[in-house]
Amino acid sequence: MPQQSDTEMLRDSMTREVSNDAYAIASQIFKGPEPDVGRVSNQQLDDRYRQAFSQNDRQYLQQEATRDPAQFLASMQRLGVTMPPGQELQSEPPLPKAAKANVPVPKTPPQAQQPTFSTADEVPSQPLAAPVPPPAVSPVPLQPAAPPPGVMPGT
Repeated sequence: MPQQSDTEMLRDSMTREVSNDAYAIASQIFKGPEPDVGRVSNQQLDDRYRQAFSQNDRQYLQQEATRDPAQFLASMQRLGVTMPPGQELQSEPPLPKAAKANVPVPKTPPQAQQPTFSTADEVPSQPLAAPVPPPAVSPVPLQPAAPPPGVMPGT
């Protein structure tokens, strides 16, 4: 293995220390199941995102993409939504082995195995009236809407 520079060794050491500290702090703060956190199935989540697409609720979709990017992208893949050509996201390279934390991966709590809600209508934050059918032909492009008639773009 090639010799690491001082900068790389410092970066890896700091990353490892922060990751180990984060594990210890999280186990002190989050001691058990949180009562305000609900679990929904992938199907229920997909139904909510499908409804947001049909209502052109870009703000909600952007908030969800920011809240949990991995979950959002997995749902978009299941729904068949893709980024426009040339705008694909680049994945980040994995951490160097020397920077990885020395903490155990937490086990999935038993209550996370089954969804808390049997139907999407039972989700309290935004109940669904009826499932919206999936997009028929092509994915919904993530582009701004056209301006109303008589309005010049950029004014």
